[in-house]
Amino acid sequence: MPHVDLALSTCWHAERTSDGSALLREATQMGFEKVELSHNTRYTLWPGILAEHEAGRSPKIEVLHNFCPVPVEVLRPHPNAYEFSDPRPTARRLAERHTLETLDCAASVGARFVVLHIGSAGPRRLIDPLEDMALAGHIGSRPFVQQKLHAIRHHEKAFQEAWPRVEEILLRIGEKASALGLRLGLECREDPREIPPDDFWEMILNRLPAPTFGYWHDFGHGAAKHWLGYIDHAQHLRRLASRIIGVHLHDYHPEKGDHLPLGQGLIPFHELLPLIPEDTHFSLELSPDVSADEVRASLAWWKKNPSPVPALS
Repeated sequence: MPHVDLALSTCWHAERTSDGSALLREATQMGFEKVELSHNTRYTLWPGILAEHEAGRSPKIEVLHNFCPVPVEVLRPHPNAYEFSDPRPTARRLAERHTLETLDCAASVGARFVVLHIGSAGPRRLIDPLEDMALAGHIGSRPFVQQKLHAIRHHEKAFQEAWPRVEEILLRIGEKASALGLRLGLECREDPREIPPDDFWEMILNRLPAPTFGYWHDFGHGAAKHWLGYIDHAQHLRRLASRIIGVHLHDYHPEKGDHLPLGQGLIPFHELLPLIPEDTHFSLELSPDVSADEVRASLAWWKKNPSPVPALS
């Protein structure tokens, strides 16, 4: 099969320019024909982005990551600035309003997808002791298992309480996305506090209509959860393969974190990529700290390594 084109997420370079035209041109100069406009896309970049799109110049904008552009009142770009799960009605209304604005922006530049974070629920920082114990070599110890079970119980209970208000908003957003011809990718997150807990993915996807809603897999987040024993990465992909519509691609190492260049972490891509359906969108989502040479090397790595293949039935 033909190799899948890899888009560049502008999270890598959006904060280093004030010119939206230059933002897109740099992606083209790096060798990318497609981009994902990340959640750090400021309003000052939007006129140049629109000008490039209207002129029909490369690269093609395939994806916007909510919230995009950044809401003007948000001082620091953050995809969780407002959450559908927030118990405060005013905050939920802001989350919905700015998401609907992102959908309009996506349609205006001919994008196909919008990536959403669903929200969060439950106590904060319950995972911190797990990460400390794991780095100290105590994965599977009695204290590790006890803390993990404690965190899972709290996060699952909080999710079940928050889900009704999240679902209500998602269904309204889905109606507009469908009318605009957009697909919504619900992204897996690295913090177990962010919803849904991994055992609930099938439940929520069954309640949200396809093809408008789909699962957006983040390889770095999946790897981080695999390392702590929250998921089996390969099994997770097999379970959700029929609803996967997009991927954030980057590498992960327990000591270095995620958003690493491809091949610089521990993710077994040769085992996992064949589990991704062939019509899936792929965005390379690298840290702003990654060098331009490392971005080019990641693209070269992608071109010489296996593409996704049709998922096994």
